[in-house]
Amino acid sequence: MSSRLIQVLLALSLLLNTFVLMGFVYRSWIEPPPFERHAPPPPGQRPRALETMTHDLHLDDGQRQGLRGVFEQYAASRRERLREIQKLREQLAAEYKRPAIDMVRVDGLIDQLTKLRADMQKETLRSFTQLETQLKPEQRERMHQILAERLAAPPVGRAPGGGAGPGPARPPQ
Repeated sequence: MSSRLIQVLLALSLLLNTFVLMGFVYRSWIEPPPFERHAPPPPGQRPRALETMTHDLHLDDGQRQGLRGVFEQYAASRRERLREIQKLREQLAAEYKRPAIDMVRVDGLIDQLTKLRADMQKETLRSFTQLETQLKPEQRERMHQILAERLAAPPVGRAPGGGAGPGPARPPQ
């Protein structure tokens, strides 16, 4: 082969490799894939139920605009409850650190924690019913299907038999 042909082939190879590399750079840094466009939750937090549901239902911009008040109210309520839950968890941790655990106090804190979690679950369901008013019939049907599936699914990090499943176990709460 002539040296001119080798030079042309090397130049074409270099050009092809450059385009492939630029494609990887574009996909990784400039334009993330569709499933990564939504910001992931901070480490240690799961996405909010309302956000997950609206994502799964593929709401259009008009529906999202109509539900802006519901989202804001839900977020404010959830933030407040999570602050209260965190305070209770800190109080529980302080109790656990003591040489002698005061079970009466711990029982009361756990009862308060359970009530706050139940209230948060009820608030989420209320938000779903408000969300339902803006949905198309097929979206409404899909929402009820998703709710039923998620209710029947085992809790995160648990196998159906109640034992620990794959992934990290959740700390006692």
